[in-house]
Amino acid sequence: MRYKNLVFTKHALERLNDRTITAEAVQRVIQAPDKKFDNGGSTKFIRTLDDRKYHVVASYLKQEHTWLIISVWVRGEDDQQPLIWQLITLPFRFGWWLVKKLF
Repeated sequence: MRYKNLVFTKHALERLNDRTITAEAVQRVIQAPDKKFDNGGSTKFIRTLDDRKYHVVASYLKQEHTWLIISVWVRGEDDQQPLIWQLITLPFRFGWWLVKKLF
């Protein structure tokens, strides 16, 4: 997927979906990071937007004048569980909640 001057790897796209992160947020982090670390061939960008601390790892592709987004996450947030897994575990979670309430 391309967004403005960004190209996302399959891994990065999966992380966007798992972590409810928009391509626009990634663009904003890269354009004006709070912190930036160069790691040889890649760069890590960190920026807080709307009380969420975004971390973006990317490599600059000189010939294409674009950033290849390798991974994205929000510090302190877990990935969302797939809906099917939520449905499968619902009876167990409810049972555990009931046990805690009764005892």
